[in-house]
Amino acid sequence: MWVEIALVAGCMQTARNAFARSLAGKVSPTLNSWSRFAFNFPLLAPLIAFLVWWDRWPQLSWTFLAYCAATGVTQILGNIALIEAFNRANFAQSIILHKLEVAFTAVIGMLLFSENPSLLGWAGIGVCSVGTLVMNLGRERGPEGWRRAFHFDVGALLALACALFIVFASFMLKAANIEFVALNPWVGADRFVAAAHTLFHTVWMEVILLTVALLVRQPQEFRLVPVHWRRMALIGATGFGGSLCWFWSYSLTLVAYAKAVGQIEAVLAIILALVVWREREIVRQLPGVALVMAGIVLVLVG
Repeated sequence: MWVEIALVAGCMQTARNAFARSLAGKVSPTLNSWSRFAFNFPLLAPLIAFLVWWDRWPQLSWTFLAYCAATGVTQILGNIALIEAFNRANFAQSIILHKLEVAFTAVIGMLLFSENPSLLGWAGIGVCSVGTLVMNLGRERGPEGWRRAFHFDVGALLALACALFIVFASFMLKAANIEFVALNPWVGADRFVAAAHTLFHTVWMEVILLTVALLVRQPQEFRLVPVHWRRMALIGATGFGGSLCWFWSYSLTLVAYAKAVGQIEAVLAIILALVVWREREIVRQLPGVALVMAGIVLVLVG
């Protein structure tokens, strides 16, 4: 069953990014990100209420909450970077580059968290690097000749920054889950409960942080909520479904297996870019896209 759940997660994430892309330019990246979490919370809260009614309210600690806060901050920064990338680069390229989170996870895990990639994993990182340069070579803008491969515009750099933020968010989320299970041994092997509570505490923090940021810097943005609330609700609903399905699939199988199936998001992003937004530039970038995807699979398998 985990295969179907991971596929649903990848599809939900593609839909969420597509809805966010459709709002890019109409609202600020901060409000766009706010809608993801603010419209996610009304769906997440009843789930937590049911879990508490079914079992009990779990023990929490300041360490757990600190990890949730770190997850929230890095996830917000990653989400804003991705939405800003949509304003400056094509949709498919932004999604492919932010999927390099898998390769970045291997490198950062080795440097900071003592998680050493296998030889196959290193080969995948190399293939991803070459694929990124080949994909960049297929862009319309930039210097002539081979130098274009090493010319990263602001949109590409923002998508890569998103990937880095997601990596750190993943490690903080993992630490929060470990802390939650240590505090609540009754959870046992059912990591779904730990994931749901971690997601809940991360989301309410994200809503507060983004609301305060908007009130301080862009209070007029909230006037746009009644105008775009339907699309924002779709962003929140698909964000909730995607996050829940990712954690559910992780609880049923290895995370690497679920992430490998989740690469369906890249394929769907290319289809949307060609059919919905008519981004023909991606056709010339397909050889690089194929290399990046092959490299990601090698990293996951390794």
